[in-house]
Amino acid sequence: MMISPCRRADVAFTYNAEIGQEGRNSKVYLANDDHLNQQIVIKEVLKNSVDFSEYFREARLLYISSHPNVVQINFAAQDENNIYISMPYYAKGSVSSRMMREQLTAREIIRYSLHFLNGLHHIHTKGLMHFDIKPNNLMLSDRDEALLADFGLSENIDYNQRAAPKLQYTTHIAPEYFTENSFGYTYDIFQAGMTIYRMAVGHNEFQKETDELFSRMNVQGDICSGVFPRKVYDPHIPKPLQNVIKKCLELDPANRYQTVLDILNDLSSIEKCCLDWRPHAAEDGKAWSRKDGSIEFLLNVVGNESTCYRINENSQRRRHGDMCQTGLTPAKLYKLLKEG
Repeated sequence: MMISPCRRADVAFTYNAEIGQEGRNSKVYLANDDHLNQQIVIKEVLKNSVDFSEYFREARLLYISSHPNVVQINFAAQDENNIYISMPYYAKGSVSSRMMREQLTAREIIRYSLHFLNGLHHIHTKGLMHFDIKPNNLMLSDRDEALLADFGLSENIDYNQRAAPKLQYTTHIAPEYFTENSFGYTYDIFQAGMTIYRMAVGHNEFQKETDELFSRMNVQGDICSGVFPRKVYDPHIPKPLQNVIKKCLELDPANRYQTVLDILNDLSSIEKCCLDWRPHAAEDGKAWSRKDGSIEFLLNVVGNESTCYRINENSQRRRHGDMCQTGLTPAKLYKLLKEG
């Protein structure tokens, strides 16, 4: 029996809502796969916005990058006007949307970082650079694992182990972008560091830093001198995690981590105790909470004084004397959160 060398089949999906726009030439929709009756995400790209040879480039990159910590591709299709890339729908949203709801604990930051860095290490072994690592491009699975997404700016490395992006996201630009034409894996490592930094300082604080960056109208100078980002942390962020971020964000690529595997090793070695304090907005001073089973601890710091309450499952409060202190210095507060 003769086998047809080419076979075309229909896919069918219905748009439910637009959930994102990636420039003028592509949109992202929440959709329903009409055949499987499942929610999916469709990225729609105008054909006339890309060269014919680039039609399915992002889809192919996603396919060859298959890994538990990389967003998978369901299918790629086309019609007369558009390219369609189908991916799973992640009901938990992105790390960015999670950060907008609440600040992360140090344990969550380390865990999400280990997840997406495993995905990044995998694509680097495939000779691919991502070039667009940021909280928006880290999707959260049903198991609350961070998956690396959006390969629209990704590039294969050349024989010199370098690649060049077509575009860049301003606040994640590495300093060498302003002086070089192509980049090594340390460029992705800088962006990974920016992503971990944003998780550490929180959405609101990073937005303030970004607003200040643009208000000074010296973006290149501030990035190349290290003025941006500020690299100032609240005391619940352990020093070893701060040091990992610092090394990722070194101005000279030669002084950064040279492989993602090195970052993974350092993150994995961070002591796992007392990483569960979650910062909260406070009208006066600062506040953190931590859960230990059915018990919650609430710490408030105003000036150089701290007050801590132990709250049981019946919402009954009792002062937790060991953490109620006066004469707090930044070093003492760091120690209090580390040991409390």
